[in-house]
Amino acid sequence: MLEKAVALGNQLIPLEDIFFRWLIRIMLAALLIGSAWIDDAPPLELAAWFIAGYVVVRVIMQFVPFADAAPFNNRVLKVFTSCLLLVLLGLSFLTVVTLVDHLALLVAR
Repeated sequence: MLEKAVALGNQLIPLEDIFFRWLIRIMLAALLIGSAWIDDAPPLELAAWFIAGYVVVRVIMQFVPFADAAPFNNRVLKVFTSCLLLVLLGLSFLTVVTLVDHLALLVAR
């Protein structure tokens, strides 16, 4: 049983590498976008929307690498894993943007 757990852990390493590489990129993009939304200058807001769109497209393009790196033989589990990771990345983005927005509101008081 322990050997199977260790084997599964070893198979998860490539998936974790991809996920955490994108998690850092998502958090930095969310920080940049949240900061641009604080300053109500139209060029910054437009740039923030372009960056957000680019990040969304790039993250969706990671669906196949997530599915390929998933340690399961069942195709349904691979797709479910990819969807779950995309949802987690999206929630991470929203969390950081919300945090920046709340920090801006605290500073503005």
